Amino acid sequence: MTDQNSQFFAILTAIGKAKQANADALGTPWTFAQMGVGDANDTDPIPDEQQTHLINERRRAPLNQLSVDPANPSIIVAEQVIPENVGGWWIREVGLYDADGDLVAVANCAPSFKPLLSQGSGRTQVVRMNLIVSNTANVELKIDPSVVLATRTYVDAKIREEIYKLDNKQSVRVATTGNIALTALQVVDGVTLVAGDRVLVKNQTAAKDNGIYLAGAGTWQRAPDADSSADVTSALILSVEQGATQADTRWQLVTDGGIVLGTTALAFQNVTQGFAPISSPAFQGSPTAPTAPLSNSSQLLANTAFVQRALGNHSSVGGINASVVLTATAFGQSFMINSTSPVNITLPLASTGFNGGTITFTNVSSGAATILLQGTDYVAGMAAGQLVLKTMDTITLSTGAGITWYAQDGSVRDVLSTAFKGLMSGKMDVGQFGVGLANAPTLPTFNAVTPAGLYRALGSTVPNDATPGAPPESGNRLLGVLAITPRFDATYYLAFVHGPSSEERRVWIGQYSTPTGELFWSSLITSDHQATELASGIAKVATLTQVGAGADDTVMVTPKKLRWGVSHSIAANGFLALPSWLGGLVLQWATTPITTNGANGGTVTVTLPMAFPNAAFGVLAVKRTTAILNGAETFQAAPSGLAQAVITVDSASGNEGSGTREVFYIALGK
Repeated sequence: MTDQNSQFFAILTAIGKAKQANADALGTPWTFAQMGVGDANDTDPIPDEQQTHLINERRRAPLNQLSVDPANPSIIVAEQVIPENVGGWWIREVGLYDADGDLVAVANCAPSFKPLLSQGSGRTQVVRMNLIVSNTANVELKIDPSVVLATRTYVDAKIREEIYKLDNKQSVRVATTGNIALTALQVVDGVTLVAGDRVLVKNQTAAKDNGIYLAGAGTWQRAPDADSSADVTSALILSVEQGATQADTRWQLVTDGGIVLGTTALAFQNVTQGFAPISSPAFQGSPTAPTAPLSNSSQLLANTAFVQRALGNHSSVGGINASVVLTATAFGQSFMINSTSPVNITLPLASTGFNGGTITFTNVSSGAATILLQGTDYVAGMAAGQLVLKTMDTITLSTGAGITWYAQDGSVRDVLSTAFKGLMSGKMDVGQFGVGLANAPTLPTFNAVTPAGLYRALGSTVPNDATPGAPPESGNRLLGVLAITPRFDATYYLAFVHGPSSEERRVWIGQYSTPTGELFWSSLITSDHQATELASGIAKVATLTQVGAGADDTVMVTPKKLRWGVSHSIAANGFLALPSWLGGLVLQWATTPITTNGANGGTVTVTLPMAFPNAAFGVLAVKRTTAILNGAETFQAAPSGLAQAVITVDSASGNEGSGTREVFYIALGK
C-alpha cells in the first residue's frame, strides 16, 4: 500500500539500455515517441528492467513535450497531457516508448485518479517522467506538434522563448562606458547598481563578453532574453534608462552574420539620433550642421559659419607671447604677436595644409618676431630667417604645392628696405623679391633721366627729358621689380634701373589698378654719379664692381665715396656716412683711454672706426671719466690722415699727475 515510505522512480528497461548503448557507440539518434499510463491492476508496481509492457496500460498517446532538464543536462523530461474527456481510472504506472514501439523506460508514480467529465469533476492532467540517461546528446528531442496539447506553463515558456528572440529587447538601467569586472555590485556611469539591474555591457576589452547582463553580488549572469545565441542576433536594439553620459540613448548590435554567444565579438553602436540615408532632402525651419575647419576640403556640409570664414574671416584669433612651433591647426588663423622680447615662430610644414591655406601674423609689441621654417620648406623669394616682423609689421603667408610658402599680403619694412638696398647696389637678380620680370605688368621703356611725373605706360614709352631734338639714350637695364599689395584693389611696383651710364641708378614706382587694369609709373630717384665725378675734375672713375667690393684704390677714385645709400654702424665706436649724392658727409665717434704722467701730459693716436673716403675736417675730444688733476685739463685733437687722429691732454697748472682717463671724441669728414 502506498504511504510515506513508498519510493517512486523511473528506469531504463533492458531494451532501453541496449538502445542507448547502441546510440552512444554509433552516434545515431534515439527517438522517444509515445507515453503510456496504467493502473497496474490496482497494485503498487515496482519498475523492472525486464518489462516489455505496462502491467495494465490504460492509455498510450504521443508525447506532448520532450526536453532536457535546464537544471541537469543528464535528465530527459517526457510529458503527456491527458484531456478532461479521458479517464475513469487510477494512474499508478508510466511507460516510455521509442519510435520502434519498444518500451524503453518504465516508472511508478503516486496513485492519482483521473476522473471523467461525466463524473462531475473533469480535469486536464499532466503526466511527466524524468529519466536519467548517460548522454542526452544522442536523444532526439522531437515531438509531433499536431498532437501536442499545450499547458499554461508550456505556453508561457514558449511565449518568453519567442519574445527573447526578438531584436527589440527590454530596456537596461545603465550602460558601461569602459571595461569592467563582471562581478559584484558597483557604480556604472554614475549609477550605483542593485541586484537584478539590467546592464548593457558594450566596452569590454574582450568583445566576446559584451552583451546584456543582470547585476549581482557575485558573478554576473547574462539576462534571460540574451543568454543564448538564438536570443542575440544582429540588429538587436535596446534603450538605456539612466546614467551620467548614457541616459536616454539607444544602442544597436552591429555584429553581422551568425553569432555564437561567448565566442563572437559583439559590437554595439549608438543610434540615438538614428540615420538619414535620404536622397535630395528638402529641409525646413533652421537645420544646423557641424562647422568644418576652415582648411577642410572634404565633402562635409558647408554651413553659414564655414562660408563666412571662407569669405575672408579667420577661423580664430590667437596670441603669441613666446617662441612657438605651430601645427597644422594654425591654418586659417590670425595671430597677434605680443612680446617685448625677440621670439621665433616656426611655421607648420606646408605639406600639412592645403593649397591656398593662409596664416596671418601681426606684431603688436616691441619684440622682433622671426618666422622660421621646417624641413625643406621655403618662402618664395626670401632667404631663410630673413622674414622678421617688427612693431606693427603684418604678413599673410599662404601655402602652395609641396614645400612652398608665399608672402601673399602685408607690410614688412625691413624686407622692403633690404630689397631696396640690394637692387640699388646692383646685386639683386630680377625677381629675387616679390614679382619677377616675367610676371610683372607691362613696364615702360626706361630712357635717360626722366623728371618726376605720372605717365600711363600701357604699351607706350616714358617721355625723354633730353634737349628737344636730341635722340633718347639707350642701353637701360632693369635690375629687378618689387611688388607690394597693401589692399585688394591695387598693387604697387618698385622698378630699379641701371641706366646707360655705368654708375647711373633710377628708381620708379608704379601703381596698378585691379578694377581698371591700368598701370601708371612715376620716377622717384634719378642719379648720374659718373657725370658728377667728371664735373669735379677727377680723371678716373671707379667701376660698379669696385663700388660693390668696397675697397680703396690709390690709383682710381676710392669707391667708398660712391655710396648709394646711407651707411652706418650704430655702436659705441661707430659712424654715419651719407651717400655721395647727398654730399658724402661722414660723422664718426669712439672712446679711447689716455694715460698721463706728471708734467708731460699724455698723447694717444687712435684709429677711426672707418677711414674717411676723401677728407678729414676735424676732431673734437671731451673727458668721460674723472682723474686726480692739479688743475683744469684741456684736450686737443687733430686729424692724422684719413684713418687716424691724435688726441693730447694738458692742464693749466702744467702738472696733470699720473692716471688714466676715458676720452670721447667725434670726427667729421667726407
